[in-house]
Amino acid sequence: MSKPILQFEQVSLVYANGFCAVQNVNFTLEKGECLAIVGESGSGKTTLARAALGILPRNTKVSGSIKIGETEIVGASEKTLRKVRGLVAGFVAQEPFSAFNPLANVFDHISEAWRVHSLKPKSQEVFDSLEKLGIENAAQISRKYPFEWSGGMLQRAVIVASSAHQPEIIIADEPTSALDADRADAILRALRETKSTLLLISHDINLVRRFADKIAVCFNGQIVEIGETAQIFENPNHEYTKNLLSDVPRENEFENEKAKSEIVLEASGLSKIYGNDENKIHAVRRADLIVKSGEIVGICGASGSGKSTLLRLLATIETPSGGEVFLQKELATNGESAKLFCKKARKGFVMPIFQNPLSSLNKNWKIWQTITEPLNAKHRTERFSKTEKREIARKILDEVGLRDVDLDTKPTRLSVGQCQRISIARALTANPQLIVADEPTSALDISVAQSVMKLLQNIAAKGTAIVIVSHNEYLLKSFCHRVLQMREGVLSD
Repeated sequence: MSKPILQFEQVSLVYANGFCAVQNVNFTLEKGECLAIVGESGSGKTTLARAALGILPRNTKVSGSIKIGETEIVGASEKTLRKVRGLVAGFVAQEPFSAFNPLANVFDHISEAWRVHSLKPKSQEVFDSLEKLGIENAAQISRKYPFEWSGGMLQRAVIVASSAHQPEIIIADEPTSALDADRADAILRALRETKSTLLLISHDINLVRRFADKIAVCFNGQIVEIGETAQIFENPNHEYTKNLLSDVPRENEFENEKAKSEIVLEASGLSKIYGNDENKIHAVRRADLIVKSGEIVGICGASGSGKSTLLRLLATIETPSGGEVFLQKELATNGESAKLFCKKARKGFVMPIFQNPLSSLNKNWKIWQTITEPLNAKHRTERFSKTEKREIARKILDEVGLRDVDLDTKPTRLSVGQCQRISIARALTANPQLIVADEPTSALDISVAQSVMKLLQNIAAKGTAIVIVSHNEYLLKSFCHRVLQMREGVLSD
């Protein structure tokens, strides 16, 4: 029998702050297999993925053995690890934005997969790989910068870089979290077609069911159940596994009260064009939208369809090339001036929840400081003491399901899913009349996503209007009053 490609033996990990993230984990992965690790945000899934490549935070104590082929990862020198990363084991990070240098174009980032090993990148090979994953006109668009790409497009670029050298194993941490269902299937199909062994970290239970050979269920840093995919779904043994599988949302599961009649947001003829002449990209084409108090409006579309751009226009974060945005009938911004930000927009009337929670949080701030940041706004007359702010932060953390998180911890010590809920908590602190949310559940497992969805419904029930974009139409239909479609920049019913 051949040696396993990846092997964990009695692996435990303790972070520098004393937190035990992983306890006595054992599993093996054979050549050509796909093992999916599933579980709640913060359960240890991402820690396991990073441990396999030796990219854990400094001063993390690791015991046990992790082998990729014949190479022992635990205690390996940086020189040894560099030979493994990329050539033997590819890595698809959970959060694509933080993987890119904002000052370099996308092609340069992908090419680094060759240059880091003193190899010369083959341009056409890069373009062909991007187009295989659905990036049209790759030769042209890959010369653009990361901020000009959607999160889903960047995620596909990361996959091209990670599989550049046909590694024996690809470790993919939520590789499809920002993609629509069709594109997610295409990505997983492409990863399987590389013939590389695949360690897949995912909260998308249905995707895992379609593509994984085996499933390991992670809970509180331990693998509580592992087995063939069919066996896990048809006859789960552990109570946590049973609960996890029962949390899959069903369409129209929640009953929504009718929205109130007051118009909070009105957009008329919105358009956004990037570039000029032959390089023009029409991200949004003459979009019209009215949102009322207490209403939840979902906008669904594939990666790159323009839905995130539309959301930024509605939040007055970007200036439209044409059209107007009104907040409670007061002009907030239009295509003629970048300075028409009304007082309501400045004073927390509208609060965004970004697709990329890690980059939207100050990594040097303790989370109580981040959550209570809106209380420091100049327009606020009331001032709060540090003790009062901590109490407010604790209360809101409880609302978003993070009761046990240390107020003094920093974002880098938390999972992406936890950071996403902190972003929501920060938005709530401002007591906004309008929340615009960009893929707020894309990095969350099903059970946590359900709690966030219910939280947003509770917020709407108190009168706050919410506009939320997602590639997951099924999820949107489970809790939105209405769901609109975005295709090639066009918004429609």
